[in-house]
Amino acid sequence: MTRDAIREQLQRAGWRAEEIDAALAAWSESEFPVPVPKRRVQLSAREAFLYLVLFVTLYVTAFNMGALLFQFIERWLPDLAFTPGYAVQDRFSARAVRDSIAALLIGWPVYLFLSRVIGGMLACDPEKRVSGVRRWLTYVTLFVAALVILGDLTFVVSRLLSGELPPRFLARTIVVLLIAGYVFGHYLADLRQEEDERRERRTRGRLPLPRLAGAAVLVVLAVALGVAGSPRKARFEEIDLRRVRELQQLSNAVESYYRGRGALPPSLDSLATVSAPSVESLQDPVTRRSYEYRLLGAETYELCATFAQPDSVGGAPEPPGPDRPSRFWRHGAGRHCYTLRLPRVLVNENRP
Repeated sequence: MTRDAIREQLQRAGWRAEEIDAALAAWSESEFPVPVPKRRVQLSAREAFLYLVLFVTLYVTAFNMGALLFQFIERWLPDLAFTPGYAVQDRFSARAVRDSIAALLIGWPVYLFLSRVIGGMLACDPEKRVSGVRRWLTYVTLFVAALVILGDLTFVVSRLLSGELPPRFLARTIVVLLIAGYVFGHYLADLRQEEDERRERRTRGRLPLPRLAGAAVLVVLAVALGVAGSPRKARFEEIDLRRVRELQQLSNAVESYYRGRGALPPSLDSLATVSAPSVESLQDPVTRRSYEYRLLGAETYELCATFAQPDSVGGAPEPPGPDRPSRFWRHGAGRHCYTLRLPRVLVNENRP
C-alpha cells in the first residue's frame, strides 16, 4: 500500500493530520516488501541522570538569582513600614546573601557544564532531542515557571492592597517576571524548534538571550560579593555574635546567682558555685581574656567585651533572629559595655 492510500484510510478513520504524519514518520520509506521501522531513541540511565541534574541546577540558579535580587531590593529600597530591629523574614540579611552566593557558585557552573555536555551529545545524535525524559522535564519546568508567573501577579495585587510602596513591589515583580519569563520563553522556544522540523536549528545558536542571561548572573554575583563583604568580615561577624551570645548567657547566670543568694556575684568566677544556666565560656574566644564584670549597685551591674567591628550592615542593624541578638545587644567596634539591671520581678521575689 502506498503512503497516500494509508493516509486516506486514516483520515476516514478520524485521525488528525499531525497524528498521521507522526505515525507514518515512524516507518522508513523503503521498497523492501516488509515495513521497515525507523530507529527509536532509547534514553540511557546516564542521560536521564544528566537531564535531572541539569534541571535541578537550573532551579537552584533561578531561585538564588531571585533571592539575591530580593536582598538588593531590601537593602536599597527598604520598607519604612517595618520598624528596624524586629524579626521580619524578608529583611536584608548578609547571611542570606552569602548562602545564595554559595548556591550560585556551585549550581551555575554545573548547569553550564552539563548544558555543554548534553549539547555535544545531541550534536552527535540529534534524534535524542525527542527523548521522553527530556520532554517531560522541560514541560515540568514550563509548568513551574507558569505557576511562578501567576503567583507573582497575585503577589503584585496583594502587596498593592497592603499599601506597599510602588517602587518596592514593582522591583520585586520585575525580578520574578524576568527570571520566570526567561526560563519559560527559552524552553518553550526550544520545544517549538524540536516540533517544527522545517525550522533550521542553526538559528538557535545565534540567539543572544542565553549569553545575556549568563552575563546577568555574573553581574549579580559580583554585586552580591560586594554587598556581603569579604570572608574576613564574615568571620569577624560570627565571632562577635558568639561574644554577644556568651554575654547573654552570663547575664542569665548572674540572675540565677541572685535568685539563689539574694545578691549579685562579686565576680564571674563566683558563678561556678551555684547551679547556673549553661555558659559556653567566661573568656573571649580570640584573646582568651575574661569578659569584664563590674558591680554598679545592689541591683545593677556591667558586662564588657571587645568587638571586632560594628554590629551593623549598610549602616542599619539587622533584625534579631534565632542566631542574632536583640536590639539591646547592638555594639560598635572596640570595647563596649552593657549596663544591666535585675528584673523588678526577681528583686521583689528576694526581698524579705
